[in-house]
Amino acid sequence: MKRASTLLVVLIVAVLPCGCGGDDGPAPSADRTSRVSVGEGDGVTIPERFLSVAVDTAQVVGGLFWNPDGSSGTVGDFPVPPYDFARPRLRALAKALAPALLRVGGTDADHTYYDLDGTTGGKAPAGFEWVLTKAQWDGVADFARALDYRILFTLNAGKGPRDQSDVWQGDNARSLVEYSVANNVPVDVWELGNEVNGYSVLLGFFLQPQQYGADLAAARALIDAAAPGAKLAAPAIAYWPKAGEFNNYFGQLMAVGPHPVDIVTWHYYPQQSRRCPLATRRARAEVMLDPQNLDEASRWAAEVEAHTKKGAPGAAVWLGESGNAQCGGEPGVSDAFAGSFWWIDQLGVLAARGQGAVVRQTLSGSDYGLIDDQTLEPRPDYWASLLWRRLVGTRVLSAKSDDTKLRAYAHCRRQGDGVTVVLLNVDTAKSVRVDLDGALGDTLVRYTLTAASLDAKVVALEGVELKLASDDTLPALDGVEQRGTNLVMPAASIAFVELPQAGVAACK
Repeated sequence: MKRASTLLVVLIVAVLPCGCGGDDGPAPSADRTSRVSVGEGDGVTIPERFLSVAVDTAQVVGGLFWNPDGSSGTVGDFPVPPYDFARPRLRALAKALAPALLRVGGTDADHTYYDLDGTTGGKAPAGFEWVLTKAQWDGVADFARALDYRILFTLNAGKGPRDQSDVWQGDNARSLVEYSVANNVPVDVWELGNEVNGYSVLLGFFLQPQQYGADLAAARALIDAAAPGAKLAAPAIAYWPKAGEFNNYFGQLMAVGPHPVDIVTWHYYPQQSRRCPLATRRARAEVMLDPQNLDEASRWAAEVEAHTKKGAPGAAVWLGESGNAQCGGEPGVSDAFAGSFWWIDQLGVLAARGQGAVVRQTLSGSDYGLIDDQTLEPRPDYWASLLWRRLVGTRVLSAKSDDTKLRAYAHCRRQGDGVTVVLLNVDTAKSVRVDLDGALGDTLVRYTLTAASLDAKVVALEGVELKLASDDTLPALDGVEQRGTNLVMPAASIAFVELPQAGVAACK
């Protein structure tokens, strides 16, 4: 979501005192003791490309994106140059997160014309605002090919490609699909439209669910003919914090199914930044350390899954766009250590539910990017993502915590036998001794992330500051091995715990 929808009331959240763990690592004693039980689970397996990233269409075409100063009232009105996919440091950092999906979408996906032969001279035709050029699309393709990314591309379903009766015309989309097939552009998924339930606000017209259903059938026929084997995704439905899907468009759409889609996509941001003119939950550092707020993702995920069963039975469900806060992210929150608790928790929640992908808005760009787009410095969420990528496997296990402020998830290890447990101590004042239960062996390797404060831009792994080397290479990300199956976590810390000797049958 690049522009805000109109909604509801502002939530004022009081700032709590911060008790973040510092750089000295876990203390020898703890303020409380909690137990986490690990088991085989229900046999859920997530795709290898589960953790994925996005670059907004506005960034790709050089449109209007979020004002970097974070000033309030600015709604996607800051001109940005076309995204430079060739930057060596960007590529090195992105490569470390591969294999993954690269989503190109966002509000301006529904304002963009595809000009692959230069006929427009860069000037958008009537009904469109932006032009995707051959050079820009080739840049996306080269990035994806080189780094083992597969593309999820959002096709324009806005006013531009529609006739006077609001029927979608697929000619321009067909030119892009056919070019992509002919030039081996690694597009796995074509998505029709961005946040269709918000068109009344974002695009100024209401797209009847019956009409959109007919458009999906037309897109299905186009893709099957021009790109056999490619998948069709829709409807990129937007969910708001607290309010959910505010107009029940999704339910109406699924009621007129079944729809010929392979993947049902939805969008969710848990809070709103200062840039959003209205908010249901204003972004603050402590907001997404509240267990009740963290639980909300599962609530909306369940609703999406229920709608999918009714209107697109058999389709996978993907969270196709998500960031720490709507409208570009909140400075000092989305780009800081505070954001990592929400991010890793949401990955754990949706993996446990068996959703097929979680796409992070953005790889780089604005405050919610994993990487600072100007300096190309990794942000805390990048380091957390990298640990997930390296340590967390695709087989999901069960993990049950007896402590509401200790969040726990378990998977088979990424490499080798054994189990990885992901733990989040969301208590900002108290450390915790965690006793791990199950057939887990007698040795663990812990990787604990801490920071000096929730708004810190620098994080430490087992007390060692994470940063790139002078030659831009990544640090080793070494864990600490210890005997036993318990560990102490500082207040406000995240731990990835490998148990290589675990006797879980699914992980052998």
